[in-house]
Amino acid sequence: LESVLDDNVDWAIYGPIDMFAFFGPRRGKRAVIAVVREISSIVTLHRTERESIMLGEDSAASMMRYSLMPEANSNPISVRVALFVQFKAGRLSSLRAVIDTFDLVEQTLGRQIHLPKIA
Repeated sequence: LESVLDDNVDWAIYGPIDMFAFFGPRRGKRAVIAVVREISSIVTLHRTERESIMLGEDSAASMMRYSLMPEANSNPISVRVALFVQFKAGRLSSLRAVIDTFDLVEQTLGRQIHLPKIA
């Protein structure tokens, strides 16, 4: 991973930081590598499915589905993620990940979240 990251990579995973401390912004190669290590110590990636992808000269966007297994229990998690990346001189310079966090939180809690009806 280190070889493909720009030294000043700008990284952000959007979601409820209070529940998932690895969400939020990171700046620089060391911070990104640290958060990737943190994520890999919490979940194991079992499968990825690319639903769609759009490529540009120095950018890419994709809609992905990840199948994960949390280290804390044996309840698999499936989550959709929209990824937006930019490259500079062949290295990743920016990543934005938008996660379907409502579904992720329900799976993590192991129950549905009941919201009041909006009139």
